[in-house]
Amino acid sequence: MSKDAALAVLFGLFLLPLIFLPFLPQEDLGGPLSFPPTLGRGNFRTYVVKSGDTLAAVADRYGIPLSYLVASNGLSTPSVLYPGQELVLPQGGVLHTLRPGQTLADLAATYGVAEEEIRQANGLSGEPLPGQRLFIPEPRSVPQAAVLELGGEEGARFIWPLRGRLTSPFGPRTHPIYGTPDFHTGIDLAVPEGTEVHAAAPGTVTWTGTRGGYGLLVVIDHGDGYSTYYAHLSRILVHVGQFVEVGQVVALSGNTGLSTGPHLHFEIRKFGEPINPLQLLP
Repeated sequence: MSKDAALAVLFGLFLLPLIFLPFLPQEDLGGPLSFPPTLGRGNFRTYVVKSGDTLAAVADRYGIPLSYLVASNGLSTPSVLYPGQELVLPQGGVLHTLRPGQTLADLAATYGVAEEEIRQANGLSGEPLPGQRLFIPEPRSVPQAAVLELGGEEGARFIWPLRGRLTSPFGPRTHPIYGTPDFHTGIDLAVPEGTEVHAAAPGTVTWTGTRGGYGLLVVIDHGDGYSTYYAHLSRILVHVGQFVEVGQVVALSGNTGLSTGPHLHFEIRKFGEPINPLQLLP
């Protein structure tokens, strides 16, 4: 065989895989999702869940933090995957779908990333629109990870704001300080002072500050008639008008107001009326 013929054969062998590459089966990767054109394809790919897959196994297989998978896929029940389900596999950050009322400033506070970094990562010149998917590069915190330990059961509307010992349930009781008949409008969870308090669902902060027997109080409006109250705090970490994500740390627990010891008083209200939180928590 001549030298030229040998080179032609080698060149053909080199091209052969490239010719058939588009036709090779793509078991793991799904088709492109509907992302803004400014969002680089290199920031994500997709994976189609197979029988027996778990979220932790997928995260480990592709070297992606578990919290990134939970946040990027909006998983409220991260332990439950089903064959055929398509997951977004983010690379180097989190994909976030902007909620109504949520701003770039809110996202920056939620994830601990400067607004300008988010703008540059997504090629933004103005304020993004609700429903737009944004890439959050290298977040310093991923609040949705709290879903893994504070909630995540099928059908649960809220996650627990923290884990603590239930010391006083919702309903009639004798007031612990005055000793008179009383109706407890929430539940009390005993925890050491300074324990992180998480938003039980996404929403807008409508109250921060001292309010009577509540002591230091945060109120979050969830936009569907529901609101949550977090009372007896030692420190507040959010401000009125701020949109917070589920799991975001909004305060530290304390012993302020009418309190017999360090704990969190937690309420869920529907159109202003207190309801039993245990009916809506996982």
